[in-house]
Amino acid sequence: MSRLRFVKEEAGYTLFEAILQVVIFALFAQLFVLFFYWKAPIDQQYHNRSVMAWEMFAADFQDEISLVKSIEVIRAGDGIRFQTSRGTITIEEKNQVIRKSIGGLGHVPLITEVVRTNFTLNDPILAVEVLMQDGTEMERDFIVGHYTE
Repeated sequence: MSRLRFVKEEAGYTLFEAILQVVIFALFAQLFVLFFYWKAPIDQQYHNRSVMAWEMFAADFQDEISLVKSIEVIRAGDGIRFQTSRGTITIEEKNQVIRKSIGGLGHVPLITEVVRTNFTLNDPILAVEVLMQDGTEMERDFIVGHYTE
């Protein structure tokens, strides 16, 4: 009885293949290191979301109150109402959000995750104090610009 054997010609795992895989791994490892080298300064700059949100709010808020006809603190310091050429604008804290409405219509969120807000008017300076949910306390004085028609 004769047995037939089928033998495949297989070369094993070669040294060339091993070197090629090590080179590819080294290239990807360098990209991985470069990513973290790039990411570290960005994390340091934007480490706290509430600080970024506050700075954006401060820039927008100063622009809003740069030219007002009249301004008043409402609800024991929880908000302010002022008259501009665009109409009556109300900025108030409600449901952990500082929001803006124009003419009583709509609500545009300016800062979220707010625990407490206090507006204090000592014309022409408007002091704003905000306590965020992460415990960060923000405070800034804004200059109110008045104009007459």
